[in-house]
Amino acid sequence: CNLHLQPPHLFLNSEIPESIEKLLDIITYIGVGISMISLLICLIIEGNVWKALTKNSTAFMRHVAIVNTALSLLIADICFIIGAAIAKNPKENPDEDYKVPVGPCSAATFFMHFFYLAMFFWMFVSSLLLLYRTVMVFSQMFKWAMFAIGLTMGYVCPLIIAVTTVAAMAHGNGYVREDQACWLNWTKTMALLALVIPALTIVVFNTFVITVVLYKMLRRRSTGNTAHILTCYISQENLEV
Repeated sequence: CNLHLQPPHLFLNSEIPESIEKLLDIITYIGVGISMISLLICLIIEGNVWKALTKNSTAFMRHVAIVNTALSLLIADICFIIGAAIAKNPKENPDEDYKVPVGPCSAATFFMHFFYLAMFFWMFVSSLLLLYRTVMVFSQMFKWAMFAIGLTMGYVCPLIIAVTTVAAMAHGNGYVREDQACWLNWTKTMALLALVIPALTIVVFNTFVITVVLYKMLRRRSTGNTAHILTCYISQENLEV
């Protein structure tokens, strides 16, 4: 489930030597293919074990997050392939107008942007669930309330960011790149920040959650060991008496 190989070379601005360009293309499509196959296997496995593993609200929400993370990345990979097919590379098409077709490329970029954001936001939902269950051990929340919060965080928030980006950057053809790849513009409007900033923020938050969870686990283990030692000491004192 974790073989999410993201091939970035079609998104880069740097010049790629012709001698290795075809090799990079092959690696790119093989990497995306492996990612898509792995995600499909993940979804099939989740479908087969769903009823057995989702008997309580926490397990239900955890597997909802896993399924939606995998599904979002799978759709984003499909959009990546479509966007790569739409874009024209000047080195591959020297006699043609290599500027990307704005309409189709904008559509592919919008869905890539949305589903990549959705993937990160579902990871954010997973982290929130882990933090909630670690800090508030005895608190209970209804399954469908958690599900509604997850859907809002996982899809509504990315949709707002993606739509706002289109609305803010569409004027003057500043939404997508003009050559080589269907992707968010960087040099003209820095539209790429609409993906980078939320993604990095979620990564930082997830790192914080991992730190808190590890601290709580080590603290509980240390408390448990201290209580065990104290119990043994008291028992020994009683025997001596």
